[in-house]
Amino acid sequence: MNADERRLKRNILWATKVAYLCTTLLHSVRALGLPKEWAAIAPALQSRNFRLFWLGQIASTVGTSLQVVAEGWLIYNITQSTLWLGLAGLIGLLPVVPISLLGGVLIDRVPRRKLIMLTQAGLMTQAAVFALLALSGNIRLWHIIVLYFVFGSLLAIDHPARRAFLVDLVERDKLANAVALNATLFNVSSLAGFALSGVLIATVGAGGAMLVNAATYVFPIGALAAVRVADIGQDSQRPPLGAALAEGFVTLWRQPVILGAIGLMAVVGGLAWPVYGMMPAFAQDVLQTNSIGLGLLMAAGALGSVAGTAVTARLGGRQRGRALAVVSLLLPALVAGVALAPSMLVACLFLVILGLVLLVLQSLAITLVQIHVADRVRGRVMSLFSMLHAGSDTAGNVLIGGVALYLGLPLALSLGAAAALLFALALWLVMPAIRRLD
Repeated sequence: MNADERRLKRNILWATKVAYLCTTLLHSVRALGLPKEWAAIAPALQSRNFRLFWLGQIASTVGTSLQVVAEGWLIYNITQSTLWLGLAGLIGLLPVVPISLLGGVLIDRVPRRKLIMLTQAGLMTQAAVFALLALSGNIRLWHIIVLYFVFGSLLAIDHPARRAFLVDLVERDKLANAVALNATLFNVSSLAGFALSGVLIATVGAGGAMLVNAATYVFPIGALAAVRVADIGQDSQRPPLGAALAEGFVTLWRQPVILGAIGLMAVVGGLAWPVYGMMPAFAQDVLQTNSIGLGLLMAAGALGSVAGTAVTARLGGRQRGRALAVVSLLLPALVAGVALAPSMLVACLFLVILGLVLLVLQSLAITLVQIHVADRVRGRVMSLFSMLHAGSDTAGNVLIGGVALYLGLPLALSLGAAAALLFALALWLVMPAIRRLD
């Protein structure tokens, strides 16, 4: 047995152990109730269904973080181009627009639990294919682009479906808490995934990290199988497809203040996201660090996001609009701070604060949308929200990556931050009603 065969066997053994651990944890979770201390802090976790769904996502979210870093690492090592770091994500975005629009109608018409199980199975399959290609040593840029396309197509349905599914799992008065807990889960898991990614890439390679990612999907699929909800669609009216598609747009158009809140998330958040999207290049070229350093930088941002979840919970239902306006002005300054950081330590410190503020911005925006839309159009509105969210992040990566080719990454990030600040100030002046939202 040669060295490559031994490494492949070791990586498969790793993935098998992760899958076994996920299955064992699922059976343990099903047997446990909610500790009394948690009931006061996180009332949404009193729901057995939400608790299973929430815990079931932990492993796969860690795995998705592994995939984000591994893909970026492979792309940059193959191309040595910041532009390709952004373009690969853009290609993954191409199916999002048509599929999100149709997926929104689908989410409102079919049982959401079964739909999410199918998308999770598809994500597991693409991760396994990616892993096997990387482990074989024959992966090429076009392979990554095709798999990015498949990944984006599945997420175009999966993300809005999971967001809309929350209303099937908890009572209405616990919905805001469920949204905040989802953000907590995402960021705690991302913290673990980003920290683990550097170690895994350095030890078992990007292919091994992707194989672990594929194995983690066993957990959410098993958890969803254990959830007990009425498997019915929410839109009983079932208008023609054209009218159904238009209804999501009309719902937002009739609420311009909510549309403005989404705009802050899309523009200010979208121009902040390249800090993460360009991180492989920033780590190698600006800070002169390796894959472990990259994992630490990503983990610093995720750590700040965990703290941001606590800040969001502290805000409760009070002055959400005013808080949204404040963080929209603060975030661009933090992006510039990361871009101009003179050392790894300073960059990590700025990333912690940036992660906190970005999380507050995104959580406030999605909570305001969830609270102000009707159940029967929730899937379509969440699809539009997810489309704008993903589109703005990817557009920001492409824009900043392209500018960085000519001006360098620090200056490109700083210019993006300046543009975001100008947008936030303009919207603050033009639409003061945003600050009065609760």
